[in-house]
Amino acid sequence: MCAKTRKPKTRRTKEPQGSLFTILLVFIIISILAAAIAFFFYNIEKPNSNLQVKTTGGTTKTVPENNSTRTKSILDGTWVSTSDGRMLEIHGTIFSMELPSVSQHEITKGNIHINGDIVTIIYSGTKDRCAGNPGTYSFVISRGSIRFSVKHDNCPGRKQIFSTTWEKF
Repeated sequence: MCAKTRKPKTRRTKEPQGSLFTILLVFIIISILAAAIAFFFYNIEKPNSNLQVKTTGGTTKTVPENNSTRTKSILDGTWVSTSDGRMLEIHGTIFSMELPSVSQHEITKGNIHINGDIVTIIYSGTKDRCAGNPGTYSFVISRGSIRFSVKHDNCPGRKQIFSTTWEKF
């Protein structure tokens, strides 16, 4: 009788299925989509180099903006209205205010100038009838909240929005 020769057993190793590559690819695609959505959602744009302001006499004058938009102010940061949930973001002399709503998403942008405890708020880049008309308010900061009090403002909508307490976010 002949002896049977055995073939040596070789271990079968599982071929990688590319799972790490797939996970990495999905992560990169999600990152790109998130960046694109953030870019369009926040509407990143350069501020205007000139600002048109309506004076009380009815005339319009153009005031060049200075580079103080990059300076930090006492009001810098994100504030949330206790009355309607509006979010007010202030960076130097530029602000944006957003009313998060499912039915109507509002974003108002403009300039805010601080002099001691007095601020002047000017809407810009909006179709609001208050655009270009400044509103003057005094403010008090206490325990992470801010309270604006109207000094002079011909815009009833802005008076209502700012005459409330805002909490630091």
